[in-house]
Order: sequence, then structure tokens, then C-alpha cells
Amino acid sequence: MKAAITNGEGKVWIEDLPAPVPNEYQCLCKNIVCATCTGTDRKHIHNKLPWAQKYPGILGHESVGVVVEVGSKVKNFKVGDMVIRPTPAYPGTTYHGYTSLWGGFSELGLVTDAAAIKADGADVEVNGYVQYQLKVPESLGLSAADAAQLITLKEVTGYASSLGVTLNTPVLLLGGGSVAYAFCKGIKYIGGHPLIVAARRDEQLEVASRLGADYTINVTRDDLAGAVKCLTNGAGVAYVIDATGSPQFLASALPALAPEGKVGPYATYPADDPIKNHIPAEKIGTGQTGEVATHGFFCSLVRHGMLRLDDLYSHKLPLRMIAEGFEMIERKEAFKIVFEM
Repeated sequence: MKAAITNGEGKVWIEDLPAPVPNEYQCLCKNIVCATCTGTDRKHIHNKLPWAQKYPGILGHESVGVVVEVGSKVKNFKVGDMVIRPTPAYPGTTYHGYTSLWGGFSELGLVTDAAAIKADGADVEVNGYVQYQLKVPESLGLSAADAAQLITLKEVTGYASSLGVTLNTPVLLLGGGSVAYAFCKGIKYIGGHPLIVAARRDEQLEVASRLGADYTINVTRDDLAGAVKCLTNGAGVAYVIDATGSPQFLASALPALAPEGKVGPYATYPADDPIKNHIPAEKIGTGQTGEVATHGFFCSLVRHGMLRLDDLYSHKLPLRMIAEGFEMIERKEAFKIVFEM
């Protein structure tokens, strides 16, 4: 099978690797697509994440595949099921000399039936990543490319909800990339209002407006805190959620908070410049991603025709063009790319 490798020094390339072999509780999947998680994948490629990584590794974590082979003790998957996040190499493992950088950019992958392992009382270790390997019901009629968009959308919506965003919660969202766009959609679905998005380029803000922003602020032209206070009749916002990874940008938004407001530092930040250096501890909200908890909710929205997903990615490319695709992202010619296997 072909898989995308990075060395952590800015390079991405395709290697031919042996096909993964499932155990009796696993399924072999043919991956159909894997989408970029633009911020995290780029940080993998440039070794900029705040935790130690070993290279070279197999990149990607927004894969969608179809089950083609079922282990003898699998109970909850069948051939033909569409599944999120198949991987040939679970986090913390290596695969034919390559570490797992979650491994989604690969033509084949595995999913594990953790429920069957539990039901059998089997002495089989289950990797924590398995919890994200969820089925996409066939009845939804989703393409694999659209199904891949559920991953980030579920993560960020769960995060916003766990912070406390609900009906009529005023929110300031920082950023104009693919994660921020998913936040726009998710925050609106759980009731955030008004949703104010701040970024540096008008074209980013135009996309944000289409996806759910009630107001936008170009911070290269306007005073951020002043504009937010004007838009909220002086009250400020309950939450500032950061999707940029810039602690300085997040700190600049503190005056936009209401007196009891909190910041949600969703992005990853430089290891040598952590968020605590810029934001008082009492202003940092606690939240967690909610990919598992929100899965049924978003499947329901799709089933009822209430959720469009194809506006959360900008391009489709074949896997062989992965290096060119990430160059497009670096040049800001694309914000999220779905690579077809």
C-alpha cells in the first residue's frame, strides 16, 4: 500500500509499505480519503507540536475507509461499513520502521472492535485511538469526502459545548483556517450568538460569514476589543476561543471578555511559549474535544438534511500529490484538502 511519510523537517513523500494484517478483533479497511487537519498536520511536518515526536512517521488522522475484511471475533463491523479513522499504525506504535503520526494518509488501515473485546473479556490491549473509529451509517448517504469533515466538526463542537457555549452565548472566535471554519458551523448548531470571528484576511472572513459568523473583524484594520464591545453593546463576550495557536493573539483579545468571561485555548501552542505565560490562570476555561459524544448528534443532523459538509474543504487531490497539496496550504491557496486514495 502507499502511505504518506514526513520526516519532521518540512518534507512529505509517498512510500510503498506492506499491507496491515488484522488480528481476530480487527477489520481491514480500504481507505477512500484522508483530509488534512491543516494545523496539526503542518505541525507534524515541521515538528512544531508541544510534545516530542519520533520521525519519520506516517501522517494523517482524518481518514475514512470501508471495511473489506473482518476478523473472526469481530461482532460490530461488517464488510461494506464506512468507518472513520482507520489506521495501519495506532499511536505509540511503529509500522515497518515508521512511527505512527496517526497514520491516516494510507491506502489501507485497521479498525478494532473494542466492544467485542470487552464482551468476550479478552486479554487484548485496546489503544485509546480506537474510541474514534466510529461507523458512518449507510443510510446517511454521505460521500467519504464529506464524512471526513465530521471529524474536526465533532471535535470542535464538543469542545465549545464543554466550555459552556449554549443558546445565546456570545463568542469571539480567533482564526480563519479550516478549524475556525468548523467552529463557525458547530457553534451555530449549539446556539452560540452572536458569533464574532476575527482574522487577518478578508477572504478568510468571507468564508466565516458563509459558515455561521454573525459579525467579522479584520484585526489588521480594526481594534479587536473595541469592535467586540461595540458589537455586544459594551458587554463583551462570554468566551474567546482560539483556533490560531498564537498566544499573543489570544492575549490581545482578553479585553473583549465580559467580566466573568473565559478563554478557550483550543489550538496547540509552542512548547517554549506556553499559554500560561500570556493568560491569567483564572481566565482559562476548561474544555475537551467531543468527537465521540457528538457523533450521534451530527449524524442526526445529516439524516434530517440539516447539515452541509462539502463547504468545509476547498480542494480534492490524489494522494500522490500530497506534497504539492501541503505546499498549496502553506501558500494559502487551499484551506483544507481531501486526498483521495
